[in-house]
Amino acid sequence: MLASHSRVRTLALRALAALVVAGLGPCRAAAQVQAPTLVEEELPQEEAKGRPVARPGEPVPEPQPAPPEPAPPPQAATPTAPAGGAPAAAPPAPGAMPGVTISAEELRRLQRPIDPVRADPGRIPQLWQERRQAVREQDPSRARAAADGVREAMRELGILNLPSLAVAEVREAERSLQARAVDDALLHATFAAEVAPDLPEAHLALARARLAREPTRPLPALAAVGAGVAAAWREPHTVRALVGDLAGAGLAALFAASAALVILLFASRLRIFLHDFHHLPVVRAGTMVQGSVLALVLLGMPLVFRLGPFAALFVAALAAWMYLATRERIAVTAALLALTALPWLALQAAEATAWQGTLADDVYELEYGEARRELAASLTVRAGEAKEGLPAPALQALGRWHKRRGDLDEARRWYEAAAAMAPRSGAVQVNLGNVHFLQGNLEEAKGAYLAAADRAGGMTTLAAAHYNLSKVYLRLAAVEQSSEARKKAQQEDPGYLARHGSDDDFRANRWLVDVLVPADAVAALAAGDPGPRAVAEAVRRRVGGPVPGSAWPMLPLLLVASLWGLTLLHGRLDPSRTCERCGRPACRRCDGAAATTCGQCLNVFFRQNVVDSRDRLRKEVQVRRHAQWRRFLARALAVAGGGAGHVVSGHALLGFLLLFLLLFLGFVIWFWQGVLPPPQSSPYAAALRLSLAVPLFVALYALAVRDAFRRSGED
Repeated sequence: MLASHSRVRTLALRALAALVVAGLGPCRAAAQVQAPTLVEEELPQEEAKGRPVARPGEPVPEPQPAPPEPAPPPQAATPTAPAGGAPAAAPPAPGAMPGVTISAEELRRLQRPIDPVRADPGRIPQLWQERRQAVREQDPSRARAAADGVREAMRELGILNLPSLAVAEVREAERSLQARAVDDALLHATFAAEVAPDLPEAHLALARARLAREPTRPLPALAAVGAGVAAAWREPHTVRALVGDLAGAGLAALFAASAALVILLFASRLRIFLHDFHHLPVVRAGTMVQGSVLALVLLGMPLVFRLGPFAALFVAALAAWMYLATRERIAVTAALLALTALPWLALQAAEATAWQGTLADDVYELEYGEARRELAASLTVRAGEAKEGLPAPALQALGRWHKRRGDLDEARRWYEAAAAMAPRSGAVQVNLGNVHFLQGNLEEAKGAYLAAADRAGGMTTLAAAHYNLSKVYLRLAAVEQSSEARKKAQQEDPGYLARHGSDDDFRANRWLVDVLVPADAVAALAAGDPGPRAVAEAVRRRVGGPVPGSAWPMLPLLLVASLWGLTLLHGRLDPSRTCERCGRPACRRCDGAAATTCGQCLNVFFRQNVVDSRDRLRKEVQVRRHAQWRRFLARALAVAGGGAGHVVSGHALLGFLLLFLLLFLGFVIWFWQGVLPPPQSSPYAAALRLSLAVPLFVALYALAVRDAFRRSGED
């Protein structure tokens, strides 16, 4: 009987120790391997050889149930046995888990403890300087050891990016390429991409080094370029700087295209406007020159009194409005509405690009960047000074900063503050459960993980909650529950667990999985920045001049609507028209007849024997010169401004679109260094921008000029 109990106890100890110490549970991630057991050496050699061993990435088989004890002989049965003859169950040992024939003290003794944080963040710059010194002294083994030390310190401290180190390594890679030391450039670029995977310049430098080393194999270089593009897309400094550059170029192009359209149409109708202005009751008493000077003075009043570009362009559009075709009026309306919407568009662009100097920038650097001690201290001061405190994402980032450095009590304080501010946040509960786990409070950790699974707002939070919950169950010797929790975690977000989790690394920041503050939650912290509204107000003042902010945009919209109301008076005002043949004003008041041709062309080409042949020939020469001048003007403006040739030749909408696109690409090229450059400017970004914008500009310009020449030839 005693031998049978001893064998069962030995089998249970072997199974539990193998499961608990190794971090058991079905794990499909190839990067996770079974942790080494500390009990295997105590087993007999025959049993150790016969024990099934799981390969990395495969589920660890659950232990086989122990064989049932043989029933005691009848004479050994106790008088208190049940009537059925079955032996009475032995009472559990004090402190034993339900269903486990091992005490809690012995279970804790067999479990491998989690290693606390021992790395010093200040050691990382020292290791990097040591690596630089080793590279200078041509000591590759010492350089590799220092680089490995930097990587290990980053993993132990949970640091995701060290951009300052990576930028310096990128510069070293550039110098090595200039010195034709391709292998050294590849080492520098590889190390830069490892210590700052979210820095696009590191991946682009790696692509250039790979291409320089193996020009005949472009695929590795293209893979690095793809990684750089992905890093730029997820790194807020880079992507917001790009959005700012594109938005700045777009706003400038929209303003310039709108102004160019109105000015071109006004200039093409100026002659006929001055003619009709001379017919006004007060002006007709003077000469044509006097009337023209007075008209130009009135048209220049918005510029003289500095009423702003919108007022000046509106007056120009008003002067030319009655002489425009319907499509030209639609194009002018679109241009004026674009000017009206510029402040709102500037507000949207500024909100989309606001980052540097905001709370979002600080929280992102604390969570995803170098996480400097000075920054954490600054946020702590802001949390104490603010009346309503910092938002929950900032408190969560502060808590994780302290946790990653081993200050669990301070981390717990910040996490509890974040949980009080955002009680429905599953991510905060996961991180709070991790602190409980590291402090040895397994029941509190289990409750936090279960609460996170109930409140989770995304699959990543669910995966982290179930992943950490599986390890709580392992510590509590609940093998089946641990296996089920791990299965759920692998189904929810296996990629996140493969990047941030580990079963064989028992360091505090590796064995348990934290939930980082999501990028969208960090970006939301920049929404309250007052900078975008200041930018919108500045744009409104530049465009609208003295128009008060309370009257914008209602006053400009009313002015644009009044232009279409003026169209209803077209028949009563009876404006002149441009002669189709010679371009002179075709005026009812001067010629006495309503027609599309002037009086001279009417007498020369439609009436017989009204003028002599010499005057007829002179008029025909004038008509041919006018046609040649129109063709030359359209082609010259097309060469000078692309879509400008379409505007003066009667295709205003197409010309406005071409003007905007060409001006947009032109401003992108003009701002090649960036309107809002990121903290780490890169020559690769400028070269990539020029390599895309210049060919597109040339192609679009060639198409616009070719189309303008074709249309003018048909006319």
